[in-house]
Amino acid sequence: MRVRDRTGLPPQGSGEMGHRGEQISGTFRAARRRWLSAAVCGLSLVAVGCKSLGLNKHDNPVLQPPPRRVSLDDTEVTRRLAAADAGDSEIEPASATVAGDDTEVFNATVIARVNGAPVFAGEVLERYGDYLRKAREKLPPEKYEELRELIIQRDLRSHIERRLLVERMKSKLKPDQIALLDQHVDKAFEERINELKRELKVSTRTELELALNERNTSLQALRDSFATERIAMEYLFSSLERPPAPTRPEIVAYYQEHLDDYKIPARVKWQQIQVSIDRRTSAAEAEAKLQQAQQELARGVPFEDVARKFSDGPTASDGGNWDWTRTGSLADAELEARLFALPVGQLSEVYATRDGFQIVRVLERQEDSRTPLADVQDEIAELIRKERERNLPKEFVERLFEEAVIETKYEFLEPEA
Repeated sequence: MRVRDRTGLPPQGSGEMGHRGEQISGTFRAARRRWLSAAVCGLSLVAVGCKSLGLNKHDNPVLQPPPRRVSLDDTEVTRRLAAADAGDSEIEPASATVAGDDTEVFNATVIARVNGAPVFAGEVLERYGDYLRKAREKLPPEKYEELRELIIQRDLRSHIERRLLVERMKSKLKPDQIALLDQHVDKAFEERINELKRELKVSTRTELELALNERNTSLQALRDSFATERIAMEYLFSSLERPPAPTRPEIVAYYQEHLDDYKIPARVKWQQIQVSIDRRTSAAEAEAKLQQAQQELARGVPFEDVARKFSDGPTASDGGNWDWTRTGSLADAELEARLFALPVGQLSEVYATRDGFQIVRVLERQEDSRTPLADVQDEIAELIRKERERNLPKEFVERLFEEAVIETKYEFLEPEA
């Protein structure tokens, strides 16, 4: 069964061919394992080569200097948005330009501009081709159009993020390096083609193209999407620097904010001699037996020996010894109350329980406490470092997003976690 979010949309990047897509803001380690395959290792060589050739000083023809961020207060943008509301804009919700189910016309609709370059509806919807084909057969036209709009609204931002990453990487490369990059992508995509042939049960490239066409996509569209994602992820991770080590004040602040995580409940080590009431032992017999045990203890017989002789409790064979027992861990509330009230080393009196009689003695007790900071400071430093590492990709992409000029009629819709 396909997992859906509350909008009824397919999971981001899903498709019948198993084509996968991830939001750039996914966690650093998980995304790295997903995307850095052997085929993309060649991209690392290209990226590393940029620095060796001095390309870190190369002018960025796409994003440097950072273009002006367009705001709704800008007169020109306000005019264009007003025109869009009147139906005269070249950038508008895609369904507004389509009559019926003309997929080709719909896919050719400009839904956004990024640094002046158009983003077409088909770029965002490409991976959902087969899903949408089936949805169109089952849904009323208005519901089908609504579904397409929701997919675009949800996925547009992540698509733009990947495009910005590709633009930034290619802006740092010379033409021959871009050509080499494309060769590595083509080589990696050949492996994807073989996977698709197996998934769609075809043997030739022509048969594969026909099968993809039936699913409203093509090899070229898949290749373009594949290249965008691979290059974007490779550039992202090659650009990230290891986060700085947490400072002492940061570690102390984390500890203070999470004191409950390091709380150690009060606990006791104790001993027990228990005689149960059952079909063979009456209450009077059980009490008399435990009184005999009490007398031997009074004569100085070691507790362990007496427990092995008289007790039928769970730890009788171990001399009645119980290891550290924390507050709240015992089902018998009365027993727990005795253990945390009885002076250390003192025997309790013989007392009745629901199932018999028993004597207990506390060997050692520790009150509520906390794990000292010194014992957990390395653990806290690692937690802070991992959290920063998880946030690095998102922060990096958000900076690119803020630098770019992005025009669209869509409100970005974040998918549910």
